Amino acid sequence: MQFNTYTVAGAHIAVWLVNHPALDAAALTAELHRHDVHEPTGTAADVAALRPWTARLREVFAAAAETDKARLADALLVEADCRPRLVSHGQGKPFHFHYAPAATGLAARVRALTAAGLAHVIDDGGGTRLRVCDRTGCDVAFIDVSRNGRRHFCCVRCANQVNVANHRQRRRYGAISPAG
Repeated sequence: MQFNTYTVAGAHIAVWLVNHPALDAAALTAELHRHDVHEPTGTAADVAALRPWTARLREVFAAAAETDKARLADALLVEADCRPRLVSHGQGKPFHFHYAPAATGLAARVRALTAAGLAHVIDDGGGTRLRVCDRTGCDVAFIDVSRNGRRHFCCVRCANQVNVANHRQRRRYGAISPAG
């Protein structure tokens, strides 16, 4: 699946927020800067304002059905008062989407951007790609960017741990005879 960096930067920021619940202003600023968010400097107040929002973002990743993901993302769009507009930051600079006015403050802009990013992924047919790792005890959220969209684990390490445990369990109960 091809992801347009301009429309799904918000989804990647949502993943980062969900996976970094104990963030600080410096880390938030660095992540937003990495995604070219306009005026990305965060404060302790922005971090505090985004904490409850992060829990709402996690719900989208954790929802089992794509219809539930769409319903939750739509509620986020409404709550964030997401109003897309085309903006250019100067003469000769390209136009791109902003989902909230810059004057609204960073936390409001991040809420609108992350809600829109998740909605763009779902709208593009990728709702099932918004996931939480299937390994018991791992709650890492991720966007499955694999070609076939069937990834169930956040990383190879989690996949290997589950596969080794399943192999050992099958072997223990005689489903696989030991080599030798």
